[in-house]
Amino acid sequence: MKTLRYSILLILPLFIPACVSIGTFDEMQAHRDALQITVDSLKTATAGLQSRVDELTKENTALKDQQTIDHTLIAELQAMTDTLKDRVRTLENDLTISQQNYEQSKAKNSAEIKKLLTNLEGLQKDLATREQKLRDYEEALALRDSSLAAIQRDLIGREQRVGDLERRLAARDSSLHALKARLNDALLGFTNSGLSINIVNGRVYVSLSNQLLFTTGKADIDKRGKEALLELAHVLNTQEDLTILVEGHTDDQAVKNLGAIKDNWDLSVVRATEVIRYLADEGKVDPKRITASGRSEYFPIDPANTSEARAKNRRTEIILIPKLSELFEILEQ
Repeated sequence: MKTLRYSILLILPLFIPACVSIGTFDEMQAHRDALQITVDSLKTATAGLQSRVDELTKENTALKDQQTIDHTLIAELQAMTDTLKDRVRTLENDLTISQQNYEQSKAKNSAEIKKLLTNLEGLQKDLATREQKLRDYEEALALRDSSLAAIQRDLIGREQRVGDLERRLAARDSSLHALKARLNDALLGFTNSGLSINIVNGRVYVSLSNQLLFTTGKADIDKRGKEALLELAHVLNTQEDLTILVEGHTDDQAVKNLGAIKDNWDLSVVRATEVIRYLADEGKVDPKRITASGRSEYFPIDPANTSEARAKNRRTEIILIPKLSELFEILEQ
């Protein structure tokens, strides 16, 4: 059985208005963390399901071995019973002969007859005991056969569900790689301007540096950035089964003289909002599919205190998340 290697995620499409307040962002952040916990729980549940399948397989093998032993024991008991029956018939014949001669040799054979009767009675009791034991073994074997059949049916069902889940995961991964290839083709001209595309934990990350999208300390999208977003929108509009999360990231330098923008939290959210507004208004992407999020300075790519590190950290990430409703239905079964 293959180990489930892929994470399973669920994102509920949300309608996000043009402006996101700090309170709404915190709720969104908490919701996203809760969803991550759900994904981790699903990984654990999937691992537990695989472990249970392995245990049932071992139990199945053990029951089959015990069934073979029981059949052998029943055969031995049957042979012993047949031998006892033959012995009883022989003793009964001997008794009949002895009874015929009883009158003639009553005194002489009295002790022998009593001995034969005693032996016969003992053998009959032993035979009855062994026949009862044989019936008990047969009943126990029937119960074990029934239990084994039920376990085998359950095991087959679980194996089918695990196999279905693995096929769905493989199909999802194949779809994600195909999407990444399409995005690479569509955005090839922007890779030298600070754009990269990666698959991480079952999601496609399109990362655009501020060099491509924004002037330092500003929230207005540059012309080159708009061109990249339009190319991205063309691909997204053909892939309607994806939820889109736009995350703004800044460096750790405090903002200055930006009017209503108080700090890096504000700046990261405003930039993310500008991106989703452009995708919806100009790129015609369904706004119900898009969520804006600001990460401020707290998720850097490079934590070093250098200008090069800070340039890497100033970015906007567009995260494409496949719907996982079918996978959750399989797990609920």
